[in-house]
Amino acid sequence: MDTLNQKIEELTPEVLESFLAYLADRGRSQVSLQEYRRTLTMICNCFSQENNKVTEESGGRWKQWLEEQGFSLRTVNMRISVWNSLMQYLGHRNWQVTEFSSLKEDIQPELTRAEYLRLLSTAKQLGQERVYLLVKALGGVGLRIQELSQLTAEAVCQGTVRLERQNGASTRVLHLPLILRQELLEYMDREGITKGPVFTTAKGKPVDRSNVNHSIRRLSREARVPEEKANPRCLWKMYRSTQEGIEANVAVLIEQTYERMLEQLVVGWEH
Repeated sequence: MDTLNQKIEELTPEVLESFLAYLADRGRSQVSLQEYRRTLTMICNCFSQENNKVTEESGGRWKQWLEEQGFSLRTVNMRISVWNSLMQYLGHRNWQVTEFSSLKEDIQPELTRAEYLRLLSTAKQLGQERVYLLVKALGGVGLRIQELSQLTAEAVCQGTVRLERQNGASTRVLHLPLILRQELLEYMDREGITKGPVFTTAKGKPVDRSNVNHSIRRLSREARVPEEKANPRCLWKMYRSTQEGIEANVAVLIEQTYERMLEQLVVGWEH
């Protein structure tokens, strides 16, 4: 990757903070700055294997990475815009992504939070612990179907799952909620699972998309949830939608708190 003629830019914390200060000076709101900071963190995660060093080709990889995460089209293009702003600030306009994402919006129906909870409740009533944990891992924690094999007994014992893409280009660390971790530990103890993937077939191989689809679809009939919503993709979309809603609410709260703090610190003209 590194050649004598190829320019390389290292996205150090100092560089990123300088960029955020530049945006603040140009009048960006606190909500906007928080969104920029979140996206910059994602960029660093994407290029962590290269020690946060980027080149002219990195914009295309950033776009591809975003499209693989299951974000909405609007979110993908918004985060591409952050990349382009950063590249312009660094003096690399030719490193910008010139073609925004044109992925077709997923026309799959939306799984509601109520339907998700109904799947969990029905699985519990039927004594289907394995399916209950699968639904919770996919919809409640944000594991992708291709990442299930990385949810191992060792990871559950540690409380964190280090998720790696197949090409090793990026990683993310998933912290298991305390309740789910305890449920998984109890399940592993009953099933005698001490190492390797938690969810496997009868032959000991990691479950695949077909296995999971079949199990969740069968559960959906009992839970009165439309079958077209009972799949890993819809569970992921529900998780992402929930996360984006939480992030938006947090950003609003931060800006409101910041404004109240300013009101307390600044002396008004009339007072």
